[in-house]
Amino acid sequence: MLGLSTEIILASYNFQISIFLFFSTLFIYNFQRVVRLKMGGQHMRKEWFYKNKVVVYVLMLISLVVSGYYFNLFNFTTQLIIFFITMLSLLYPFGLRKVPFMKIFVISIVWTIGTTVLLVLENNLIFSVDVILNIIARFLFVFAITIPFDIRDIKYDTGKLITLPLVFGVNRTQHLAILSLIICSIIHINQFLFNTLDLYCLLALILLYFTSIIFVANSNQNRDDLYFSFLGESLSICSYLFLGILLLIF
Repeated sequence: MLGLSTEIILASYNFQISIFLFFSTLFIYNFQRVVRLKMGGQHMRKEWFYKNKVVVYVLMLISLVVSGYYFNLFNFTTQLIIFFITMLSLLYPFGLRKVPFMKIFVISIVWTIGTTVLLVLENNLIFSVDVILNIIARFLFVFAITIPFDIRDIKYDTGKLITLPLVFGVNRTQHLAILSLIICSIIHINQFLFNTLDLYCLLALILLYFTSIIFVANSNQNRDDLYFSFLGESLSICSYLFLGILLLIF
């Protein structure tokens, strides 16, 4: 959904990139869970995985085949960048995530490149100041909404990983996430003032960041997993919905 949001913001569309992002994300997500569980790691959906592992493996195979098909259709530069973020994603469960603070930055970098840079490259868009500002805003947004998941995982990460909430505490890390979202808002307000962002995009993104701030501010270790899985992961959907609805209104 973040990739589709970028298409609206940049007014540039690519169906092949959207399909590739969906299936490659599905593959990587399941691949990382399988590796972590095979290596003896703990996960809240461990029981569900072992009950449905055949379904998971079939989904991974289908996702890999579809991703490979679309990968071959892209230009060489796009393929190189995909190779780079794929390596980061595949190495992530094999120790990369254990490098101090690396967990959140790998996620932010991969999601930012996947949902913005690939579209820019494949559609031959110019890396203008405006495009770069959108990339920075996307990085800060993903960084901010990933922090609550680090807060949720404190009980799993203690003694194994060095994450921002473990080092700086929950409150300070929440403040950092909120500051990131405020910077995102400032970026887009400036884009609007310089006529590089439409009003409906500005309103949709401000609404998204406000919703995200509420999500971050109310995150804590005692929250139900549903809070993070449903509300946290639905923010990407909200991004597309807000943009789509306000585009229709305006």
